[in-house]
Amino acid sequence: MTLGARVRQCRLALSWSQAELADRIGVKQQSVDQLESGKVSRPRYIVELAESLNVPMDWLRHGKGQVHLSRPTGGRPDTSPAWAFEPDIETVSGQAGEKAYFELDGQAFALVPVYDARASAGPGALNTETSQPLYHNVFRQDWLKGLTSSTPDNLAVMRVAGDSMWDTLQDGDFILVDRAIKQCNRDGLYIIRYQDDDEVMVKRLIRQPSSKLLIIKSDNPNYPPQTSNLQDDALEIEGRVIWLSRSIG
Repeated sequence: MTLGARVRQCRLALSWSQAELADRIGVKQQSVDQLESGKVSRPRYIVELAESLNVPMDWLRHGKGQVHLSRPTGGRPDTSPAWAFEPDIETVSGQAGEKAYFELDGQAFALVPVYDARASAGPGALNTETSQPLYHNVFRQDWLKGLTSSTPDNLAVMRVAGDSMWDTLQDGDFILVDRAIKQCNRDGLYIIRYQDDDEVMVKRLIRQPSSKLLIIKSDNPNYPPQTSNLQDDALEIEGRVIWLSRSIG
């Protein structure tokens, strides 16, 4: 794919006309048309293009890696587009065939899958039908190791829905889940489901060893807590929440 084709790919994904892109980078519409048609291969406004489209320069110039539009870009005219970027895999480790790690400029990064499923924090849970990730988020490998000893293939990013965990977790928050943790060895936020149910929820689990009960708590006081036996086979723990990400406006 040529530079012009990459520009056209981004422009169409953002529903921008050639004239709108030209206006954003300070050139005439004909300049964008010549670039996309391949008549220009080294535009002098390459920096302005990368900044306006909000994409990495290496991807725009050389096609290194992949980009995916990660959210709608409607709203104010000056709203910057948001992309998820996946660099080309250079060094792979972990299980055979898995693209878990890569190196970029001498630093190690990990790819963590982002799933379409939401972990419900409201009165009803959402289904997790898809097993294929939408894309991968990039995390520094040493940063992840400070959170967990699990490998990236045991981690997942999910989105929170509902208000039962307000305000610890808010609707739309993204959470990083360690799926290798299948037991409540200490109090915290966990992804749970009930046996024979495809729906998942995020709740605070509190151990009561003296009574052998597990308190399933919503941080929103409008939702009453529930209890379960620590040995209850009907309750399945799908992972522990180890980090969250939130938009602040």
